[in-house]
Amino acid sequence: MVITLCGDDSSRITVRQQALVEEHVPGDLSSLNLLELDGAAVSVEELRAACDTMPFLGDRRVVLVKGLLRRFSDKASEETPAKPADAALVADLKKYLPAVPDTTILIFVERRRLGSSAAANALKSLTKVEEYSMPDAAQLPSYIAMQVRDAGGSIDRNAAALLAQAVADNPLRLEQELSKLLAYKAPEKQIAERDVRDLVDIPLEVAVWDLTDALFARDSARSLRSLRSLLERGQVPQQVMGAVASQLRNLVVADDYRGQGADALASSTGMKPFVARKTSAALRNFQPGEPRRLLSALVDLDLRSKTGKAELSSAFEFFVVEACARRL
Repeated sequence: MVITLCGDDSSRITVRQQALVEEHVPGDLSSLNLLELDGAAVSVEELRAACDTMPFLGDRRVVLVKGLLRRFSDKASEETPAKPADAALVADLKKYLPAVPDTTILIFVERRRLGSSAAANALKSLTKVEEYSMPDAAQLPSYIAMQVRDAGGSIDRNAAALLAQAVADNPLRLEQELSKLLAYKAPEKQIAERDVRDLVDIPLEVAVWDLTDALFARDSARSLRSLRSLLERGQVPQQVMGAVASQLRNLVVADDYRGQGADALASSTGMKPFVARKTSAALRNFQPGEPRRLLSALVDLDLRSKTGKAELSSAFEFFVVEACARRL
């Protein structure tokens, strides 16, 4: 049997690889009948020797080949053909793969999509391909919740959404952050939004939600604590103000869709579902037209600071207090 595990979902590939190894060379046999080869350097002769070796004290032997496609370019075409050595390797691979003995489970592991190189096409046609891809941005929070459940834990909805925003489309970073969070929350493994904020390096445009949540809820004390915490962690006041302005712009847009719900807001404006939910919920704390007045006041503060008419840090704190009181 020849299998290719591929895709950018490193976590599920690892789980599937381990399951195949445990299925075919269980227990102590794994140390006797499991061989891992570096796909970036292995030759077909070495691969043949590994696969044609009979199992020792067992029925099956597993050979893992990791990263074979690193040595091939997806850009090869008739105009820019593959290097002769690469072309010869692909030709030899095509000849050998149908001849892999039944006593060997040969597994190619590619932590990327296969692409369209000659080697990738050979794997597509001559192996059983199992692709494991990361979900899109809208489905990523649900995927994160599933990963945590599989690890025996739980994560609340806002924490999953915040983590999805923080890691964006970086599957390796997601795997690392989840491992860190689960280890930190052991043994109960219940991950809350605060845990994500404390442990994960969150982009400013996402981290500022803690400040704007408090501001939108008219909680001046919490707003000031959040603002000072951002500045103490090295955030530049102008950048924090810009991030707050971005959230206020979202509120101004949502004000035009007041009463239509988060789904309508997201579909009509292209706003990310997580952002649309947060914005729609925050809008309940505002009267019609208030978000636009706050945004205008913040723009005015920016202008005054740039023309020397206001010291930004203290003026920004004053803005936060007045915005919580809706006196702007």
